[in-house]
Amino acid sequence: MNKKKAKILLAAMLLAVGETAFAADKTVNAIRQINPTTVEILYSDGGVLTLDFYGQNIFRIFRDPKGGIVRHPSSNPPAQILVNNPRKNEGRLTVVENDANVAVSTAAVQVRFDRQTGLMCVTDLRNGREVIKEVKPVDFRKHSTTVTFANVSDEYFYGGGVQNGRFSHRGKRIDIVNSCSWTDGGVASPAPFYWSTGGYAAMPYTFKPGVYDFGSKDKNRVTITHDMPYLDMFLMVSATPVSLLRDYYQLTGNPVLLPKFAFYEGHLNAYNRDYWKETTESGRGVLFEDGKRYIEEQKDNNGIKESLNGENQNYQFSARAVIDRYKKYDMPLGWILPNDGYGAGYGQASTLDGNITNLKILGDYARKQGVEIGLWTQSNLYPIDSIKPLLQRDIVKEVRDAGVRVLKTDVAWVGPGYSFGLNGIADVANVMPYYGNNARPFIVTLNGWAGTQRYAGVWTGDQSGGEWEYIRFHIPTYIGSGLSGVGNISSDMDGIFGGKNAPVNIRDYQWKTFSPMQLNMDGWGSNPKYPQALGEPATSINRSYLKLKSMLLPYTYSCSYEAVTGKPIIRAMFLEDKNDYTLGSTTHYQFMYGPSFLVAPIYQNTLADKEGNDVRNGIYLPEGTWYDYFTGATYKGGCVLNDYAAPIWKLPVFVKAGAIIPMVNANNNPSEIDKSRRVFELYPEAKANLCCMMMME
Repeated sequence: MNKKKAKILLAAMLLAVGETAFAADKTVNAIRQINPTTVEILYSDGGVLTLDFYGQNIFRIFRDPKGGIVRHPSSNPPAQILVNNPRKNEGRLTVVENDANVAVSTAAVQVRFDRQTGLMCVTDLRNGREVIKEVKPVDFRKHSTTVTFANVSDEYFYGGGVQNGRFSHRGKRIDIVNSCSWTDGGVASPAPFYWSTGGYAAMPYTFKPGVYDFGSKDKNRVTITHDMPYLDMFLMVSATPVSLLRDYYQLTGNPVLLPKFAFYEGHLNAYNRDYWKETTESGRGVLFEDGKRYIEEQKDNNGIKESLNGENQNYQFSARAVIDRYKKYDMPLGWILPNDGYGAGYGQASTLDGNITNLKILGDYARKQGVEIGLWTQSNLYPIDSIKPLLQRDIVKEVRDAGVRVLKTDVAWVGPGYSFGLNGIADVANVMPYYGNNARPFIVTLNGWAGTQRYAGVWTGDQSGGEWEYIRFHIPTYIGSGLSGVGNISSDMDGIFGGKNAPVNIRDYQWKTFSPMQLNMDGWGSNPKYPQALGEPATSINRSYLKLKSMLLPYTYSCSYEAVTGKPIIRAMFLEDKNDYTLGSTTHYQFMYGPSFLVAPIYQNTLADKEGNDVRNGIYLPEGTWYDYFTGATYKGGCVLNDYAAPIWKLPVFVKAGAIIPMVNANNNPSEIDKSRRVFELYPEAKANLCCMMMME
């Protein structure tokens, strides 16, 4: 083949690939220290790799093959992934060179580069374990960079943010991008962060999409790819999951501690947009208190227009009526969003200030009932002249004058680039305490990124209720979110769409009793989404679990406080009992709620009768004694429990022997808590009198 043909063939191959690869690293010439925290690795081809230590066990690696210097990741608008002061530098760096390697060490880790190959190895000096081994030079391409590490046979991997339906990623691939797919396999709020049971974590420092492969193509390799033409990554070395999460929090911030009212159900809908017209057609529309059925439409159908405060004839279609309904049915309610819907404002006036006055009237009424108000965000948070008054926003006046204490952001506002959303929730997190009398912010967002957890909780997108799949895939989603540092997570009660399946509705209320947040997204499905919407027995059962959630507030709040710097509130079973059975996906349909409760939701129809009475199989009980929370029966752990009776009223919940559960009186919101009374449930160590039906091998 002549040279001309060879060049044409090479060009065609590169065109087919779509990117041009840069030359692999040459041999390492030298290592030099340039300041107390930073060294540079000098390659024979003139390339430079920078190592910057943010602590004894946390360092950043940076290399731009085109010669660029260390910098923050670009985004539009600019946003801040790291906290203001992420460094905790203690001690000095030790730099060593010999014929085979160059290395830099702290008291905790050694980072070593082979002179001949340029490949990196990282050793945890506290236990002598090699935790990271680079097995291939960094692959720099025009639009992407790939790092390849060894995948040790006993390693498991977690992280990636909200990966719907998944939490344990060994042998799998995950996408670090908002997929706009809110079902199993989709990604709702990605995070460029993962960690390994081998003793390390990685956070590519970027806003660009990525793909992490933990052995799906080659079981011996982990490949980390992001759509950026240079290498910029933080590596953390610690021996335990909690310490690795703390390392991540050092860089990106601790998860926010929610205010007390946030642990109660919230009701969300648009109450200043639609029209309700009476219908006499059988089975159509929604039945209201006046005994009539009405059809809801966003267009003017000559019906009754909604409002926030229920002036004149539209009271039953108002946000105020929602608060009254929860009280009428004795249902707990912590907060309400009255504008959750595109095109819905919060006032009927011709000016922004007039609309804020309307919002304040609702807020004053709600707070008298112990309920806080918030707003859904469709557009910018500050006034823009080109937007009509109905949809104008002024977050300062909303917080200061109307008493807004909740903000929920959605895809149309957040956008695809992550940085806009991160800036927005950071802004609200500062506005809320400053103008809200030192109020603790409560923000719920979508399309999060690394750093989102320090400002907000997340929800998983819009899904259809009334289906077992909705419960099934959310259980591992919640577990994986906590393992990614995003412990405050929620999904709409019985979905935003669909419904009318009483057993699924009840089971969703049951298991989400043991979760941080409950969002009741009304007005979009085929039926109202109130907890009493499906009648008995759903009304009574749902009420009992909402009341139980209110009684558990001291326990939940204590666990949430711990999660700020430690274990997430919803915990994978291996955090309680680490073994090969729990490290993988075998136990992905159960979890620990804090240190004491083991929750095994009903997520499918196993042997259900027409009332929804069923059994639950495959409940793994760790070693020790466990109490059935509702009957007091005791079980010996270290086994798998099958054929566990779960009548429609009963969620499989177990309490660890030795637990002390702090509780309060049953209540509908924090204002009803009797602060002079405290209740403690005690679960002493006891000899188990019931055996599991299938022992672990």
